[in-house]
Amino acid sequence: MAAYDVLFQPLQIRNLTIRNRFLSTSHEPGYVLAGDITDRYIAYQAEKAKGGIGLTQFGGATAVSAENSFYYGQINGSVDKVIPQFRRMSAAIHQHGAHCTVQLTHGGRRERWDLTNWLPTFSPSPLREIIHGTFPATMEDHDIRRTIENYVAAATRVREGDVDGVEISCQAGTLIEQFWSPAMNHRTDGYGGPLANRMRFGLEILEAVRRRLGDDYVIGIRMPGDEMLKGGLTQEDCLTIASTYAGSGLIDFISVVGGQASDYKSEARIWPTMWVPSAAWLPLAKAIRDEVQGKVKIFHATRITDAATAEHALKSGAVDMVGMTRVFIADPHYANKLKAGEEENIRPCVGVGYCVDRAIRGIDALCAHNVATSREATIPQNVAPAAVKKKVVIVGGGPAGMEAARVSARRGHEVVLFEAGEQLGGQLLLAARATWRREISGITAWLARQMEILNVDVRLNTYAEAEDVLAQAPDAVIIATGGLPNLGRFEGVELAVSAWDVLSGQTAVSGSVLIADENGTASVASTAEFAAAKGARVHIVTPDREFGREIGGTNLGAHMTELYKHDVAIETDTRLVALRRAGNGLIATLENTYSEKRREIAVDLVIGDNGTLPNDDVYTALKPLSRNLGEVDLRALADAREQTLVSNSEGRFVLYKVGDAWSSRNLHAAMLDAARLTHPL
Repeated sequence: MAAYDVLFQPLQIRNLTIRNRFLSTSHEPGYVLAGDITDRYIAYQAEKAKGGIGLTQFGGATAVSAENSFYYGQINGSVDKVIPQFRRMSAAIHQHGAHCTVQLTHGGRRERWDLTNWLPTFSPSPLREIIHGTFPATMEDHDIRRTIENYVAAATRVREGDVDGVEISCQAGTLIEQFWSPAMNHRTDGYGGPLANRMRFGLEILEAVRRRLGDDYVIGIRMPGDEMLKGGLTQEDCLTIASTYAGSGLIDFISVVGGQASDYKSEARIWPTMWVPSAAWLPLAKAIRDEVQGKVKIFHATRITDAATAEHALKSGAVDMVGMTRVFIADPHYANKLKAGEEENIRPCVGVGYCVDRAIRGIDALCAHNVATSREATIPQNVAPAAVKKKVVIVGGGPAGMEAARVSARRGHEVVLFEAGEQLGGQLLLAARATWRREISGITAWLARQMEILNVDVRLNTYAEAEDVLAQAPDAVIIATGGLPNLGRFEGVELAVSAWDVLSGQTAVSGSVLIADENGTASVASTAEFAAAKGARVHIVTPDREFGREIGGTNLGAHMTELYKHDVAIETDTRLVALRRAGNGLIATLENTYSEKRREIAVDLVIGDNGTLPNDDVYTALKPLSRNLGEVDLRALADAREQTLVSNSEGRFVLYKVGDAWSSRNLHAAMLDAARLTHPL
């Protein structure tokens, strides 16, 4: 751990001494209820404080005005009832030695008018944004005055809530950035035109907030180092803004991001998945730090996912605090584990982006593979030993099977895991073969290492039958055998192949390839990119009204960029209904889902993806011998409580199936099945 000593050095900001350089930057995970902070939200933040973080910036995009829509599940900072809620949150964080700030945000055009109070959205100019689709009202002088007053009132509530500081959002395409950016501000008055005029609104907000909060309170901003937007703010513009604001004496820190969030490609940049390299925007932060010459502290996040990169960010002089927000979602105890020399046991963030993709859809943020995060009330981050030791047999070594084995072993049970393949990983082994998604293999690599650390009896190359399971005399059996590809329901389906066939290399791709997408997930997008990269001409058809309906915004932006880069054709409202041979090729019959008009096209290969069907033969064979006959108490499962159903008094064990062996869903669902069954086992 000595190599990382710099990460554990304290940082002084005004009268605030932060215990280390670990930062969870402002984000809104959607754990509020109608604008109110919930116990779930408090537990989520407190867990990071308990895990050793220095500063956690909660309340990302906290609303300041009546017209704000809580689109992303924001805290309502525009009413006084939030003050005792802030006090409860800050007390829970302070109890564990960490500090906290709240981010205040007016979304401007980045709102919906039809969700909360049915008021117009507001912006410097009446320009529609693609993501939210609203046509904002142009802000008049009284709107500007009112908004400044709203910021001051909201900031006062933050201070009265015993929070250590406030961050004003000037990023992600929100209102202050809309005034800054020439791509969003077409005004001709004193708030438009030259950059000095466009900076005026934000400075007026900060002047008023500083006047009200006083010189002893921490105030900062979050801003882009480069908008990366045609006609928008350049890096030079952003350096000028940073220098002006830092030199004003109104702020104590600048938290730097890259890009903005006005369209799907931009979302993929500002909140990047594994599509963007590690710490890609760190040079933007360093440029601002060099520009401001120590006048303020510099924070930065954006895909810093490991201690070595964090250490480099500090030692190279790029930042004063290292934002590792999604790292603390994947493992809120990251800092403590690193300090204790338990780096191997840190659950990694690999950049799946499931958390932010859910958040920007307005639903609760969840880690793709740490299902305990935000569920601490029912699924603890640290697994407690069981009162009675049991024999647990798991069939299937994918993520769900390994999570079941990990939790069971940490509970103190004796665990045997059967895996038919030559290595652990399941479907993620295939997903990792697809172009830029290779880092997803970090999930299975970590779980596989946990099997070794916890001495799980892993038996590879073993296609377990019922007799193999029974020979172990188990107390509990968990079937995690996954699913088998479902190619679809079209005539001639036997002539098609699966995405698994292509990604595994069993089927070569060339010529013209048709992908019949009845899944809507990243599986099709990844397969299309994989095939196109091999030189195939790819055409995707889907009966959905949009491509990739199950893919969140940051991943969709990345996938669409890659698909169009490879000239992949995408056709919605269209279904493959028949397939037949024609010489050395195939003839596919396509049908429009509305007009029902049909047409035929010639192709060389057809890939069908209609999810998976349960691979549950061993479950079926074991079911009549089990004590619960395979039945699950769904209410108890939802609450992560012990399963107590007994349907067969002569049964020798309880039997459960998880993940795709139960129903075709996603990685998080499979991991959650496993965790909710094994934590109380």
